Amino acid sequence: MKKTLSSLIRNDIVKLLKQNGFFAIGFSAAAPVDLSWQKKFIKWIENKNHNELKWLERNIEKRFNPLLLYPETRTIISVLHPWPEMKFDETELKIAAYAHGADYHNYLKEQAKPALQLLSNIDSKNTHKFITDSSAVFDRYWAWKAGLGFIGKNGFLINPEIGSRVIIGHIFTSIEFEPDNDIIENKCANCSNCLKNCPTNAFNLDGTIDARKCIACYTIENCGEIPSEISDKNPGWIFGCDICQQVCPFNKKEFETLFSQKMKGNWQTPATANEWLNMTEPEFEKLFADTPLKRAGLNKIKSNILALINQ
Repeated sequence: MKKTLSSLIRNDIVKLLKQNGFFAIGFSAAAPVDLSWQKKFIKWIENKNHNELKWLERNIEKRFNPLLLYPETRTIISVLHPWPEMKFDETELKIAAYAHGADYHNYLKEQAKPALQLLSNIDSKNTHKFITDSSAVFDRYWAWKAGLGFIGKNGFLINPEIGSRVIIGHIFTSIEFEPDNDIIENKCANCSNCLKNCPTNAFNLDGTIDARKCIACYTIENCGEIPSEISDKNPGWIFGCDICQQVCPFNKKEFETLFSQKMKGNWQTPATANEWLNMTEPEFEKLFADTPLKRAGLNKIKSNILALINQ
């Protein structure tokens, strides 16, 4: 009964999601994560590659098995939404392109509501959850499993159409859908631009990143004072770092949608270091309360700028 019913509404789900800005959608059966991914993650943690991101050490069993996270889940619907800004910062003070607009956690959840409502209409006894970088979930794994892209040498999910310029989300639903079986294998071939151009050599040879060397980690997360060996090699990033994505051939294609523009809104930032350093908390709150910059906070951004000035 469930499969018959789900086959009738699958197209409606995809249509609703695309109408709300998700340009790629794929379906996976809820099941434990492939053992190879589990082993790689455990090794990554054991080698302290996660730096001070202690939350990655928690709920590992749930990360490996979505049925432990949400037992009623039968299908994971993975979705991709374009960044609010599809071009990379070339200014003196640089901010990661994904952060040039609304906080993706809240924004994408709103965009997914029509699809969630349809699922609830079909099965009102269970909760259908939308997740984007907010629970113990292997986001890139499930997007890869659903055929939405391949995993590049820098560990990012790369969609053949618009590269890694995407935000990943998932709907965990109790309705059983036929899974997609269109896994895309790595298409990096002989290209290693991402590895060669990282100024701090943050990438491991197994496709993972060493967060102890990552500019993005130090400029976003609260990892303490930025080590001089990192800040001295930072070419101007005050929130995040896009260098490995900027040089990727899959990110060269022009791609812009109305939904990117909608998500970006009236984005604007101070043009100089002095403007940032003289900004007050109320001013920061007014400009960036509903953006990813809120995660770091004004004091952290000022600290990042001072680290650049003192190089």
